[in-house]
Amino acid sequence: MSPRQSVSWNQRHRLGQIRSESDAGVYRPHHPSVTLRIRGPLRTDALERAWLRLQERHPVIRCGFDLDDFTWRLDTPATASGVVLAEAAPDDTASGVVALMERLVDAPFDFAKAPLARLVLLQRPEETLFALVLDHLVADFWSLDLLMSDLTNLYADELGLATAPLPPVPLPYPEQVRQQNAYLDSAAGTRALDTLSAALEGVGPIPATRFEGFSGRAHAGYDRTGLVRASFGSSLTSAVFACARSHRMTPWTLIHAAVHRALYELSDQPSVGTMLMTANRESTSVHQTVGFLASKVVIATQRDDQAGTAAFLRGFQHAMMNALDFMAIPWPRLIAHMEPSALGCHARVPYISFNPQNSTMRRWMGGWRFPGCESEPLDLAGSTPDAAVVVSLTEVEGDVAVSLYHRTDWYAAEAVERLWQVTERTLRDWVREAGTGDEGR
Repeated sequence: MSPRQSVSWNQRHRLGQIRSESDAGVYRPHHPSVTLRIRGPLRTDALERAWLRLQERHPVIRCGFDLDDFTWRLDTPATASGVVLAEAAPDDTASGVVALMERLVDAPFDFAKAPLARLVLLQRPEETLFALVLDHLVADFWSLDLLMSDLTNLYADELGLATAPLPPVPLPYPEQVRQQNAYLDSAAGTRALDTLSAALEGVGPIPATRFEGFSGRAHAGYDRTGLVRASFGSSLTSAVFACARSHRMTPWTLIHAAVHRALYELSDQPSVGTMLMTANRESTSVHQTVGFLASKVVIATQRDDQAGTAAFLRGFQHAMMNALDFMAIPWPRLIAHMEPSALGCHARVPYISFNPQNSTMRRWMGGWRFPGCESEPLDLAGSTPDAAVVVSLTEVEGDVAVSLYHRTDWYAAEAVERLWQVTERTLRDWVREAGTGDEGR
């Protein structure tokens, strides 16, 4: 491994949050994880050997950080960890067992010593509960998919089954971080940062969005997360996709635009900014890279109550294309430039994040198989979002499932439900105007 090096801007932001939590005596886990119910003859010994090999293939998950100077301890990787075997009491209820898994997923890591990943198994007579857990410092959700794909491949190999060789990792995460930091320090990176900052002067890097139902609290707690669920249904899904094609845009851009239109209806703000999650994996060189590459871009629009649908959508699409042109600037770098006091802090203003997952992404991610076993997702509570509201969309079997995670100190469920009702009504209006479905009802 290389000597210690400076962290990425994503890591710098997360480390600041961790240090401030530690100083305040607060613990808030931010652990991307895969949690499964597995039925069938899962071989623990073979899985542990595969897990050890996986940690050798992706050593960044074994390297800690210095919270004093924010350096990455690449020169002192921890010894690879074995599988954590958990036990439930014989009389534990099903909910009690799930609660135990939640505690194991949320358990803190030693950020200095590492490793910053663990594999947990809780074996029961009829099933095995499985959790692959990492801290966000070293992995995003794309990385989880890579790790699971590699783990299941290595597990099959340990069983003596025929497997394809694992692909090489062209650009390990430490080298990606070095290249990114070098670009950000260059004249070209500085110009891009200045241009982006000027474009966002009206909304800022963390755009406060206070719509109808906002509690008015200056800060929100992190102990309660609300969840509002909805579904498009096959009819509206088909109509929205056709409407998007008629406007020469993706359905996700159309839905995101409808969120903006709803926010103008539910607030008096002259401009609206929302965050769009980005994977930052456009280059094939990082398709096998485990690390915290994911980021956000700000989509900012101006109120124009006189604009018709076509004009509004053209303006929104233009705003999105402009934002995506600056994906090379990590969101925390923008924060440090425009609002330095907000770097390394949890959000002090309510912002909204938009996170779509289309069917192509679902086919690409999550197709893992443990030979001889069947598995299904194990739903756990998950971490509290930093955003006031996270609009998460998942395309599945001709439908779009909607999950709206919200921080209840800022927005009650009723306010979030209202936001989605207005968004859906907007979509139905646009569909009717485009003539792509009878969705005006």
